[in-house]
Amino acid sequence: MSAHIPDFQILALNDAEQSENRIHSDDIAQRYGFHGALVSGVNVFGYLTQPLVRSYGESWLQQGILDVIFLKPAYHDELITVTTDNLGQESSQRSHLTHATNEEGTLLARLESWLPNHLPPIQQQANMESGLAAIDRQEISWEAIHLNEPAPYYLWQPSEVDNGERVTAQRDQSAIYAGNEAYIHPYYLLDACNKALMRMFYLPAWIHTGSKLILRKGLRVGQDIEVRTLPIEKWERKGHQFIKLYIAMWEAGDVALEVEHTAIFKLAEA
Repeated sequence: MSAHIPDFQILALNDAEQSENRIHSDDIAQRYGFHGALVSGVNVFGYLTQPLVRSYGESWLQQGILDVIFLKPAYHDELITVTTDNLGQESSQRSHLTHATNEEGTLLARLESWLPNHLPPIQQQANMESGLAAIDRQEISWEAIHLNEPAPYYLWQPSEVDNGERVTAQRDQSAIYAGNEAYIHPYYLLDACNKALMRMFYLPAWIHTGSKLILRKGLRVGQDIEVRTLPIEKWERKGHQFIKLYIAMWEAGDVALEVEHTAIFKLAEA
């Protein structure tokens, strides 16, 4: 049964100032027409998930579909208000639409989350054949993106310390993320998808625009997680160039998470 989710407020934090992605720096962000450095989408995603996890506990991290879209940038020290509507769909065990707005009431991001009575089948791409190898990164370009050619997979071993750093950045007090068997924070899960893109290419300035996740199994620190990555789409709109990745995370022989991860890899000049 879907629960009533209380509103939640938090000050946005730009914890990516030293990132390779210079959209998180004032000078580069302003060059593209923004007021200043952008708070990462994965951080905003983490804020959206916090009231849901508080209401449902670990069950929310074990199974479900999450579809997040980032509509406007969040800036450091903005007060973010997170509100959630119960959609109450009969075909789902839970169903919510969660919004993040700033102090001016501007809608920054939207997360639809639900647990259908039956998850969709695992996509065939999850079984993509790709060896374990280092990648000689090149700067991303339209020509450098080869659709439906899988990148070499890699092993992700999230530690308690690494997870704790993300939990601290989120100022998340939930005990579910503490200890050596803690669940991986949703912020860290989606950050790993960013890393999958950055492992393939050097991207000087780029923006994460949205992700759709199918969570089939809870993921915890200390596990050996195999990350498989496949570029599946590229397109251009309003001068921006976009890429979409399909990412499958395997744990102990099972597909634990599937993600369609979308970003603007080349921004139009302001």
